[in-house]
Amino acid sequence: MNLQRPVKRCGQDPTIALINIVFLMLIFFLLAGSIAAQGDGDIELIRTSEAEGTRPPAGPVAITAQGEMRYGGRTLTRDALFGVLGQTSAAPAGNRGSQNAMATAAPVSVVADRNLPAVELIAFLRAMREAGYETRIVTRSGGSL
Repeated sequence: MNLQRPVKRCGQDPTIALINIVFLMLIFFLLAGSIAAQGDGDIELIRTSEAEGTRPPAGPVAITAQGEMRYGGRTLTRDALFGVLGQTSAAPAGNRGSQNAMATAAPVSVVADRNLPAVELIAFLRAMREAGYETRIVTRSGGSL
């Protein structure tokens, strides 16, 4: 008796499902990455080689190489910047009505362009300190230029 061998059925390749999942993850991360707030593109961060890394609070104050101050996507004067900061959680003790407010105020992140003259950056940081704000400078990790 001559029996025919059963014909193998060709099923779907399991790698196609894997490719679909990877493709969907790619789309998800592209969308999720575009939702995150982007910094000012024309500011080149200062580099540091040995510093303690901390995550900066949201809404940094940006200073361009030309000395323009930006906060929340707007270019502001120093007085206008202090007025806007006075309305946020980073307000100094005098503006928040509490003797203990400075200890609970969030530090203000300062993103300065590396081509900004150091004299201007130091003058700005001194003015921030005199106004009662605690500041943190955001830098890029790595010592090589």
